Amino acid sequence: MAKPIHGTNLADSHLILDLCFRWINKPLYNNAIYLMLNNIITCLLGFAFWNIMARFYTPSQVGIGASLIAASSLIGILAELGLRIGLIRFIPESRENAGLLINAVFTIAGLSSMVGGVIYLVGIKIWSPALSFIQEDIWLLLLFLIFTMMNSLSGLTDSSLIAGRASRYVLFKNTLVSILKIPLPIFIFTHLKGFGIFAGNGISIAVAVLIAWLLYLSKVYKGYLPKPVIAKSILKKVLPYSFANYMANMLNLSPQFIYPLMVLNVLGPENSAYFYIAWMMTMVLVVIPNGVSQSLLAEGSYNPHKMGRDGCSVLYLSLALSVPAVAAMTVMASWLLHFFGPGYAEYGTPVFQFLALAIIPQCINTLYITVNQIRKQVFLIIAQTGFLAIVAIGVGYWWFGRVGLPGLGMAYLLAHSVLALIVIRPLLKVLKEKSRVTVLEHN
Repeated sequence: MAKPIHGTNLADSHLILDLCFRWINKPLYNNAIYLMLNNIITCLLGFAFWNIMARFYTPSQVGIGASLIAASSLIGILAELGLRIGLIRFIPESRENAGLLINAVFTIAGLSSMVGGVIYLVGIKIWSPALSFIQEDIWLLLLFLIFTMMNSLSGLTDSSLIAGRASRYVLFKNTLVSILKIPLPIFIFTHLKGFGIFAGNGISIAVAVLIAWLLYLSKVYKGYLPKPVIAKSILKKVLPYSFANYMANMLNLSPQFIYPLMVLNVLGPENSAYFYIAWMMTMVLVVIPNGVSQSLLAEGSYNPHKMGRDGCSVLYLSLALSVPAVAAMTVMASWLLHFFGPGYAEYGTPVFQFLALAIIPQCINTLYITVNQIRKQVFLIIAQTGFLAIVAIGVGYWWFGRVGLPGLGMAYLLAHSVLALIVIRPLLKVLKEKSRVTVLEHN
């Protein structure tokens, strides 16, 4: 009788482990995994943060804190001028001038966020009367401006680390923010009431950004030191590209801003809550296409000739992770929403399921945006996101008036599905052409 060759099985196991290890340690996949983990952990800790704040603060104080954080975050995003994408795309081309580009971008974003913060504070009684109390205290005014600036710089710091193929530091930094901001409003800033929640959040961001500048960026970019710089020649090249992507990003996010207002104005705050929770829970799945696409943008900026091969890998990985995740979320929709209350499960489940299904075509659409960011085809990016915004909002308004909340989910799914059918052919064509170039160069 022949004896089993145990050594062969052991060798096969070692070979499989070795292949897995090599796969995970490729920058493309390594960075994608860290970015997805970053989004998942910050989302989970974010839910924990607001749950704990609700136990230590009154609803009105939580509302004040949430509104201050939302206002500061919005100003910070607007002040970035799309430079997050600009950093990821142009740092690999800058090489020895990477530190100069980073500091120039930090400087212009810091200044624009301060200007935006001042404009907001001057007119705060018009657009946010409930927050006008901060006008009465110079220290609250200064803290708001500082935290708004740090909010903007935090996102740009993440992009600098992603561009340097060091997404693990993005995970470390944002996990620190998420953990540190929980005890601060409870043990230190309780006397500030609603502003204390905002202050705890702001200080945690500021601490994490400073640590990232001194420890992480200096490791990724040898000799880096943060300092204010105006580099006109560099910004002249980066700003037009960044601003075009900024406009495209605003179009891409427009359903996120407009859908809740549509529900609030037509069906009232209760239905707005049902929709908001369904939206927030399903958008957690966006971490998959966004994470792998950001990794591709960084890697494709270093090696554009490998974009075809890497792009195909990203598409397969994105779909392989999204399809089972979407299936699980769709089946468990009612059960998940029951944690928030029976009303959320009853009215939120249909829209939840449609929004979750939209993630699958979104994998294709997000990848096509990233491919065109690498190719610097900003017109195609704006055309794609503009089409998405028009269909999602226009059809959403029409469907919402006839079937209620599910109409918004149906419109969002329809917009992404039609767009995916339009872009899949040119996407595959570009990826095949780039793959062919890679093979020829390799031979």
